[in-house]
Order: sequence, then C-alpha cells, then structure tokens
Amino acid sequence: MQAHFSLSLSYCAFHPTLTIGLLRNLKNVCLTFVHITEEELGCFLSCTTSLEKLEVSQCDDIICLKIPSHLQKLSILRVSLCRRLQMIEINAPKVSTFSFGGPPIKMSISNSSQLRSMAMNGQCYSGMFQYALTKLQSIASNLQTLTLLSSGEAFNFPVSPVKFLHLRNLKIHCYVMENFDFFSLVSFLKACPAMESFFLLAGPHLDVRRDSIIHEYFGADLSHTRRVAEGHQDYLKRVTITGFCSAKSLIELTCQILESSSSLQCLVLDTTSGYDNSGICEYMERKAVMEALRGVEAIKKYIKGKVPSRVNLEVLEPCGWCHIPNLHKPGR
Repeated sequence: MQAHFSLSLSYCAFHPTLTIGLLRNLKNVCLTFVHITEEELGCFLSCTTSLEKLEVSQCDDIICLKIPSHLQKLSILRVSLCRRLQMIEINAPKVSTFSFGGPPIKMSISNSSQLRSMAMNGQCYSGMFQYALTKLQSIASNLQTLTLLSSGEAFNFPVSPVKFLHLRNLKIHCYVMENFDFFSLVSFLKACPAMESFFLLAGPHLDVRRDSIIHEYFGADLSHTRRVAEGHQDYLKRVTITGFCSAKSLIELTCQILESSSSLQCLVLDTTSGYDNSGICEYMERKAVMEALRGVEAIKKYIKGKVPSRVNLEVLEPCGWCHIPNLHKPGR
C-alpha cells in the first residue's frame, strides 16, 4: 500500500528539480507566497502522478499556469491573486472544481466534461460578470454551480447567444457597487434556463442609492419599469437576495423573477448584510441600516402584493439588538 503525502509551502523560494523523491505520491499541494517560475512549477508537476488537489496563491513569478494532462487524478484546482498571471491552461481531464481569484484573464480548458463547479472571484477588479457571459460558457459548458464576484461592471450586459444548459446553482456577489444596474442580471437568468437556485449579494450599501424609490430626495420614478418578455425560468425554485435595498433596478429584477418563474417556491429578501458562521449579525453602519429600512418599505409597497400564493416570501429586517441602535450613533 502506497503512502500519500501533502505539501504546503509559504513565504519561501522553491526551485524543484527532477531528482526530488516521493513526488509521485503527493496528493495535495498548496503554494502560497512562493517564488517559483512557471518552468519550475512545470518541472515539479511533471514528477507527480497522484495529485488530487492543487492550490496556487499569490505566486507572482508565474505568468502562464499550465496544468499538464498526466495529472489524471487532479479534481480540485484553486488559483488566486497571482499578480503577473496572464493565462491559465488546464489539460488535466478530471478537474471538477475550479476557483480563480483575480482580474479576468485568458483561460483554456482542453476537456471540461468533468468540470461541475466554478468560482470566479473578481473582488477589487471589474468585468467578471461580463467575462462570464461572453467567455465562460465556451470553456466550461457543463457547469452545474457557478459563483461570481465583481467590483465593477458595464451597465449594458450583452445578450449571450449561448446558454449554460446544465447550470443549476448561480451565486452572484456585487462588491461595493453603489451604482450597479441590478436589472442587467436578467442576462444571466436568460442564459441559465435550467437554474434551480439563485443567490444575489446586492450589498453592502455604504450610502444612499441614487436610484432609490423611497428616498425623499432621490426618489426614482417607478411608473415606467423594465420587463423582458422572453427568458422564462421553468425550474427556478429558490431565490435569495442579501443586502436588499430600495434601488429601482433591484425592484425591477425581483418583479421580473416573480413574473417569469413558474416553479418558484421560496423568495428570501434579506435587507441586512447577513450573518457570520456563528449566527451573529454582520456589522452595519448607520447609513446601511437606513437603506435597509428603505428596502423593507420598498418590499411592502412594490413587491409583496405581486408574490403568488404558492411562493413563500421571507423578509429579513435589520436586527433590533445589533443594527437599529446604530441609528442613534451620529456620523456612522
């Protein structure tokens, strides 16, 4: 019986050679803040045959990351924040879970038949949503779960000519995007006809939304709302929106979902910033609490009456213990 090993290196320089022993039995490898070139990493990976999980994080000497085809057992690949990275080339045939952190870059996946779960974290970068709509389907057509995070996007997303036919779960995180047009996310709904679960993180909101339909000064006009006739969701059962606010575009998106989702069973509208792993409320500043309360008012005025009887609507309001007291703390 062969023994399998794990290797974790951080804050060091690593210059492997073909003479390193026991590499063929490595099962997990994690490299963080490691000075290693792509040639050296290629040399290292050429000696491994049992690798199942590879993590490469903040290794800034790598420009093109190539995952060789002989890694027949590799199923999990995580790459994040390698500042000089320009391309990822995946030739390993059985990668089922892939996560990437950084700006949109060129990617090539020679065999994506096994790739089921993908996370693209573009926090502090822009364009990840548009990248997913225009590039991702062609390299990962069998995805079932997709998570996207972006800090900035164009307002007009393209209508994707191709679709994620197998995608069941979609999670979208909008990180500090105060002027984002949430209704543009309809493009994702149209591109995912088999979707069953949709999660949207719409906050946090650090100031008043200028497209608020509740605010006494900005008060957006809701007499003319946008709708998309095509793109019915026949399988969508659960929708959760965390950081729900009074933005007109978010109201429009929610109404679009209600009108086009014939199988919807549960709609959760959480006006807070959510909760941590222990169930404690996430901190919200005074302006965020005020916007959350406007979100609650918007739900009552513009959404609640449009929810079909078959749909369970759950509205989460700011916590009386953790959030409401912040309203009495000036300057926060």
